[in-house]
Amino acid sequence: MPTRFLACLVLLLFAGCAPVPPGTLRDTDHPLAGRLWDAGTQSFIDEAELLRRAAASEALLLGETHDNPEHHRLQLRILQARLAAGARPALLMEQFDSDQQAALDSARRAGQDLAPLMRGWDWALYQPLVALAGTAGLPLVAANLPRAATRPIVREGYATLAAGEEQRLALELAWNEDRQKYMAGLIEASHCGKVTPQLRDGLVRAQRLRDATLADAALGRLEQGVVFILGRGHARRDIGVPLYLAARRPASRVLSLGFIEVGAGKTAPAQYETERVGSTAPYDIIWFTPRAERPDPCLAFASPAR
Repeated sequence: MPTRFLACLVLLLFAGCAPVPPGTLRDTDHPLAGRLWDAGTQSFIDEAELLRRAAASEALLLGETHDNPEHHRLQLRILQARLAAGARPALLMEQFDSDQQAALDSARRAGQDLAPLMRGWDWALYQPLVALAGTAGLPLVAANLPRAATRPIVREGYATLAAGEEQRLALELAWNEDRQKYMAGLIEASHCGKVTPQLRDGLVRAQRLRDATLADAALGRLEQGVVFILGRGHARRDIGVPLYLAARRPASRVLSLGFIEVGAGKTAPAQYETERVGSTAPYDIIWFTPRAERPDPCLAFASPAR
């Protein structure tokens, strides 16, 4: 199986390759669909409480499943509410690579279409957010690590980074053996058990660097306030962007919101909180949503070799 295809499967969880086209939403009548769960108080809250807490945060992380249209609808609703309350945060997006910032700024000033700059993502899902940022005059920040920058990390490790960069990004300070073991298992599962140990460890390094880079993009914008559009894996407090924000700026006020798809037969919030590293809940708040119809990615591994 080609390395690029293997990498795409795991990046769907965290950074995203080209997503599956949005399909029918299932389980719309699930008893948890549409409800918000506070992991700290172990209780349901309403949208007003979510927005109150969002207003008190410096960085609001909106962790999506990339191909679920409901997640994008709710992200837009939250950003609209923040604007209505008088906030003017920077909109940070995983869907644009950091090396595109100059082109993004130039295209916005010229009133040009930004769709060609969104590589490998479904523009229709993100266009309303980008348009709202333009109408409101919000900074639009390309936050993601360019894919070309991950290749040497996968193959050779952090020694390929510029001198001092590993320390500056807190790559080791934010990590430990439990997180390493969990992430390795997550990548193996996402590759349906068809990944070599060498590639698995390389992808773990790349994901850590991607999270650290996303956090780096937010750090200089915290005083203005940040709304971050990113995959739900990146939004996790136990393995994602919040780890690196806390390591580099311990007093950062971060609110991690995970949009989580409901599952058949799973009607208690506790059933969605079983996967975590250590005692830290992955998200401060969970917003339960219907799930999107999508094919089983492991079917690709069952295809005859060509």
